[in-house]
Amino acid sequence: MCRVLTTGENAGWPLSRKFGCDLEMAEELLLLAHKLGLHAEGITFHVGSQQTDPTQWRRPLRETGELFRSLAHKGVNLETVNIGGGFPVPYERYVLPVILFAETIHEALHEVFGSSQPNLMLEPGRSMVGEAGVIQTEVVLVSRKSRAEETRWVYLDIGKFGGLAETLDESIKYAMRTTRTGELGPVVLAGPTCDSADILYEKSGYSLPLDLEIGDRIEIMNAGAYTSSYSSVGFNGFPPLRTICI
Repeated sequence: MCRVLTTGENAGWPLSRKFGCDLEMAEELLLLAHKLGLHAEGITFHVGSQQTDPTQWRRPLRETGELFRSLAHKGVNLETVNIGGGFPVPYERYVLPVILFAETIHEALHEVFGSSQPNLMLEPGRSMVGEAGVIQTEVVLVSRKSRAEETRWVYLDIGKFGGLAETLDESIKYAMRTTRTGELGPVVLAGPTCDSADILYEKSGYSLPLDLEIGDRIEIMNAGAYTSSYSSVGFNGFPPLRTICI
């Protein structure tokens, strides 16, 4: 399989910059594989994890079809397309239902390949497990940087290095739930470690109740994907996430 580049536009967690090559190189590599006696199976791409736009699969599928036809003229018959994953779950906002993604991809496949459909592979990890997990966290400190500062800093007992790596650049914005029901005020959410990069949300506009106190529990919703696996090392002396399956 040869991976081709995509833009990753509209993806919450882009996965297209580090891996893949352009179409010209992909064709050269697959021709070389065939020449060397390897089986040139097909094309793979990824439009980015937490992809909220179903139409983002259309362009790479069209490009994949062009590669299939060009290589077929040169004696290399590809068989498989791996369209990756990326199907989203609702975090801080609504996302389209997965059936709309399936319908859009099915239409694009029909437009590109007609009745000669390739083998199809996909990797729907996040969409399968994201909504199945809730992280229970505790407030360890509420503070301000000055007497006049309106925004509070709320430190939790979990941070970037304890399972919330996808808050890097505030990419994945988890919904938060607390038992406090009072008036809301702006907060910066940070983790407990000594690393100054361990800040979850500073620019995303999070608000929490003004009466929030040390010891309060906060639930991080829809955290079933890419959290406990990111927490496999006890960074800074904090133990990995304890996982309880119900």
